[in-house]
Amino acid sequence: MKRLSIIVFFTALSLSALTFSEGHKTLVTENPLKVEMVLLNEAFKNLIESIVRNNLHGIEEAFHDVHIARNKTEEAIEKGEISLPKNNDKIKEFIEIDEKFHTNLEGLIKASKKEDMKKIQQITSRLLDLCIQCHVKFRD
Repeated sequence: MKRLSIIVFFTALSLSALTFSEGHKTLVTENPLKVEMVLLNEAFKNLIESIVRNNLHGIEEAFHDVHIARNKTEEAIEKGEISLPKNNDKIKEFIEIDEKFHTNLEGLIKASKKEDMKKIQQITSRLLDLCIQCHVKFRD
C-alpha cells in the first residue's frame, strides 16, 4: 500500500506540470527542475512496471532523458536560475541530496543490467526515500 501511495504521489506531481492536448503530453513550464521531475516521474512509473513485469532490461532507457534534464537543472542552479519552493537558502543541501539520488540511480542501472532483482528493489526503496526527503524539505 505504501508503494501505491508513492506512485499516486508521483503521478499527481507529473500532472501538476503537464497539460494534455490531443492525447500528447506538453510541458507547460520552462523550469528545468520541474521538467526533470516530470521526466523522473515517468521513469519511475516505468521502473515499477518493469519490476512488476520482471523486465529488468526495460529500466534503463527511461532514465536517459532524466540524465539529460539533470544536466540542464545543474546549469540553471549554477546560474542562479532555480528557486526552490521552500528552504531556498539551503540549496547546497538540495544539491547533496540530488547527488546522492543520482549516484543511487547509477547503481540501479548497473543492477538492472545484471538483472539483480534484490539490488534493484533495495535501490528503488532508497531512491523513493530520497525523493520524499527532498520533497518534504524543499517543496511546498
